[in-house]
Amino acid sequence: MPNTPRTKAARREALSRETIVEAALALIDDEGLEQCSMRRLGARLGVEAMALYHHFASKGALLDAVQERLLAEMALPPRGSVPPLERLRAAIASYRGIAVSHPPAFLLLAARRFNTERAFAVYETLLEAFADLGLEPAEQARWFRLIGGFASGAGMADVASRERIADATPLQLQRTPETIPFPHVRAVAPHLTVQRLDAVFEFGLDVLFAALEAQLGSYARRT
Repeated sequence: MPNTPRTKAARREALSRETIVEAALALIDDEGLEQCSMRRLGARLGVEAMALYHHFASKGALLDAVQERLLAEMALPPRGSVPPLERLRAAIASYRGIAVSHPPAFLLLAARRFNTERAFAVYETLLEAFADLGLEPAEQARWFRLIGGFASGAGMADVASRERIADATPLQLQRTPETIPFPHVRAVAPHLTVQRLDAVFEFGLDVLFAALEAQLGSYARRT
């Protein structure tokens, strides 16, 4: 279709927040977060960058919306459907799964603070599960940060190990570990491959949730 003023106007009329967010996520997945500018996104949608500002006040507001779109992929079992620990484990596993589905965009979850009502709703669901375990708010905060930090770190390890960061160089640890001149690094290299990431993640969850269950058990013995 020719890029005439009439076709540009038609594209502007067809724009919605949802189509812009989906296009932004696709751009980030294809080219990386650092390449997601309003100008490049407008070009992908066939409109001027200014047309996007009718829907989003700033690029930051758009990135918040993309973050919400990613969070929508989390599995959040409803309250009462399974025990609280199972709800938490399912949610954390699906959060890390976003790093596999959308490696470049995962940085929006790992490094960008949640700052919208829909993002806070995810916080609420997770904290609700901690509350159902009998934890007070201060303890909820500590466990939320501890488990959330582990999940974000595991997700970023996925992104890096799959060479999906900007300007990634071939990973020697994954491809040619025998050329690394450090014996302990060479020894663990087979256990740090992409193929082992799932098992390492599950091991980490086992350790964290065992510690949480032990703390809950100590509370029960005291009461």
